[in-house]
Amino acid sequence: VGTEYQEVMMGYSDSAKDAGRFTSVWELYKAQEELVRLSTEHKIPLNLFHGRGGSVGRGGGPQYLAILSQPAGSIAGRLRVTIQGEVIENYFGTLRSCELT
Repeated sequence: VGTEYQEVMMGYSDSAKDAGRFTSVWELYKAQEELVRLSTEHKIPLNLFHGRGGSVGRGGGPQYLAILSQPAGSIAGRLRVTIQGEVIENYFGTLRSCELT
């Protein structure tokens, strides 16, 4: 409500637990491609919200690599990513990062 786009959360933790890491990321990649196709076809702006964790099995890892590995057209000027609580200090635990965020 109140947004100009459809937001869809991509979850990494449960899918990795259910199917294994490789299958999880491959199926999420294919789902993103299909969501981009459908949003383009129906002229609905799309924002994919990535719920990523600290460990690799929970979608963690270097953020820049995660961004570079997204399907073509899936970012389209917008990107939303969560940082899970157990690793938030790693990203924002310095005075400088607090000042910038």
